[in-house]
Amino acid sequence: MAKTKTPLKLKVRIPHVVLDVRDADPALLENLLPGLDEVPARFRVIGDGLTHVPHVFSMEEALEEAHIWVVLNPKLPKEFSMIVDRGIVPVILTGSHEKAENYNPVEESGNAFLFNKLSAWNVHAALIRAIENFAFSYDWENLRSQGKALLI
Repeated sequence: MAKTKTPLKLKVRIPHVVLDVRDADPALLENLLPGLDEVPARFRVIGDGLTHVPHVFSMEEALEEAHIWVVLNPKLPKEFSMIVDRGIVPVILTGSHEKAENYNPVEESGNAFLFNKLSAWNVHAALIRAIENFAFSYDWENLRSQGKALLI
């Protein structure tokens, strides 16, 4: 009689992403929305503009739950220091923070995921890179630590 194997149980990590849409271009939001349905993440929105995505109840809830914070504005939010201090990895526009370095998984260097311009495709690409890297917990913890360099 053959032994039956116990099925392997995998723990799936699902990233929680806050989309900071405060003062964002409505056209950008409209173009970004269809792609979000295909991304394996839990999204919450802070600000107005995306009515089809659940909103956070408060800033405290957003800071408590988020793994990734996407800023859809050229200006960093006033809470940016709190975001980074909590170990939340930012996805931001290149040049919006002088110390921000695009994460390079080969060299394990960098402290954020950067996009070159505020377009749906550029934001989506940076977001996908962040979500793909979230799957590697050891690397993700290093990235979170390196993010402390962004504290203003």
